[in-house]
Amino acid sequence: MEEGDSEMRNKDITRLKIGLLCKGLKVNSNARYYHEIVPDEYAGGGKSRAGIAGSGKHFILNHGESCNIGVLQPFLEESPYEFKIINGEGWILKEGEKTIRATLREPKWHFTHLFNEIQLHGKDSLATMLSNFCIYKEQGKGCKFCIIDVGEEVVIHEPEDVARAIQEIEANSELRACYDIEDKYNPNLTKQELEKRKKYVELKDVNINSGTLKDAVKEYEGTISAIKKVSKLPIGIQICPIEPEEMETLYSAGTTEISFNLEVYDESARKEVIPGKNKDNSTEDYLNAMREAVEIFGENQVESWILIGLEPKEKTIEGIKTIAETGAIPLPKPFRPLYGADYEKKKPPSLKDAVVVYEAWLDTIRDYGLNPLKTKAGCGRCNACFPLHEIINYGI
Repeated sequence: MEEGDSEMRNKDITRLKIGLLCKGLKVNSNARYYHEIVPDEYAGGGKSRAGIAGSGKHFILNHGESCNIGVLQPFLEESPYEFKIINGEGWILKEGEKTIRATLREPKWHFTHLFNEIQLHGKDSLATMLSNFCIYKEQGKGCKFCIIDVGEEVVIHEPEDVARAIQEIEANSELRACYDIEDKYNPNLTKQELEKRKKYVELKDVNINSGTLKDAVKEYEGTISAIKKVSKLPIGIQICPIEPEEMETLYSAGTTEISFNLEVYDESARKEVIPGKNKDNSTEDYLNAMREAVEIFGENQVESWILIGLEPKEKTIEGIKTIAETGAIPLPKPFRPLYGADYEKKKPPSLKDAVVVYEAWLDTIRDYGLNPLKTKAGCGRCNACFPLHEIINYGI
């Protein structure tokens, strides 16, 4: 490890990633690379899974895992973390002190029309939204933490367009080419030297999300079927509870992993935080869907997000255990306040509370024999919005 990483061992890495997920990081606005890291606004028009991942940047940390860190969100002025390029090396600093090497890699297809259809998440996941439309947002009953309808227009990505984009990206290695950000902004590197440092993204899966749609199964099936005609990549999806026969339809179409996102567990919190989703699907509806999906998709291929910081941590831990009892993998993620969301001014959870939740998560998945490292597609495999792989590998 480099200078500054010498003390960064095992549990320290886990705690650092949790801190970054909770607090985000700052970038000096005078830095030449500032606008490459901090956008002027959230990507609109269905380009971004703006509920969570679309509000951050996917940094690759020195231990090889990615971390989706908030760079455009409220309360960043309170963050102790900062990204800087120092002597040709990318660093994340805490309170001005080097903590861990980190970089950003933007693949070339992000600067083409293909970015409209699909983006890189983490270090090796393709991610897209079917649409930024959500029936609950339309009804005024959308999830309070989400800005999935960001943008001035409703965008629907046609299955053939998504499939064609994936086919092009997989076939053309130069579209997957990227440079570490510190190399791009190193004035001492010649063009030839920079080319020698070029890297290529090795794609591992496709992750599909959407707002809640009126005919979600049909929409997902069309896109999944189109992708499977041109690609062998495993596919993960996020969807509201559906019937077992509908799960079979999506599995037969080519879905590898499925996620039913509970979001919050406490009943009063659900009514407040996710009014539309809660009205149409009870907690038990979600849990039943998870149980049935495990029978169809198999062990470690069913997941469920649950957010830390929107209910008492004891309730989140209870929810984690209840999800695990179904055979699904709980995915606890620190709540992230977003500009334009109903909860824009709500603060993220403290590191202390998040650590308590993740300690309970580790005990729970061990108790129930779950292993996110075996998930073939989806958010748990990507690991950018969670410290799951770090907790399993390094402890907490």
